[in-house]
Amino acid sequence: MTRLAAALSALTLVLAACGSTTPPPPTGLASVATAAAGDLTVELLTDKALGTGLTPIYLKITTASGAAVTDATVTFEPLMTMPTMSHTCPVMGAPALTADGLYATAAVFQMASGAMGTWSATVGVTRPAAATKTATFANLQVADTGLARTFENGTSKFVVSLSFQQGPAVGLNPVVVTLHETTDMGMTFAPVNDATVKLDPQMPSMGHGSVGSIDPLKVSDGRYEGKLSFSMAGTWVTTLTLSRPGIDPLGSVAITTTF
Repeated sequence: MTRLAAALSALTLVLAACGSTTPPPPTGLASVATAAAGDLTVELLTDKALGTGLTPIYLKITTASGAAVTDATVTFEPLMTMPTMSHTCPVMGAPALTADGLYATAAVFQMASGAMGTWSATVGVTRPAAATKTATFANLQVADTGLARTFENGTSKFVVSLSFQQGPAVGLNPVVVTLHETTDMGMTFAPVNDATVKLDPQMPSMGHGSVGSIDPLKVSDGRYEGKLSFSMAGTWVTTLTLSRPGIDPLGSVAITTTF
């Protein structure tokens, strides 16, 4: 094998390895809780406190000796237990292995923990030729950020969220909108991939809006990305109007942002 061929072969192996993982998680992750899954330990982490709206979830799984588990198929299943019913929330795909050996996904919590109910989560870990082991995180504290809303259309209920990729500021802000549908009282959610999303930011205290927003477009299942324009600092109320082919409007929600 020539040097060039060897180099190309090595590069192919590196690219293949990189393609099997998601990008590294952000630095400064905070540990939320730890639970046992048989002889494994599962740690739940996030880059911010758990809150309503799109919330990154990272799972660190280790053996009894402390070695990282990187060969597993992992599931993450949140559950809100209320006095008269229970429901889950949208999850943005199965947890995928990152370059740092964590399993990453995101949940869209549609309501906060409190008197109305309590969140928990079950993590399933399946390794090759081994039975599935589960870890349960009870009494997760989910704060109300105001970044998630629900609405109904016909027999369907929808969960929509708005989040900022860098944090709100004057100018164009990259944002993520998520949209999911449930027809079984919130026990399962399907991503909505054929929606049109319109952004309308208004500042009620000043009686004006802000021009230049770029309406979000779908980038992956249930996830839309765009840019939200704020012309000055203060309190903004952004109306998200959603439609689908043949259903216009599907619904609308208002989300308040202060900076």
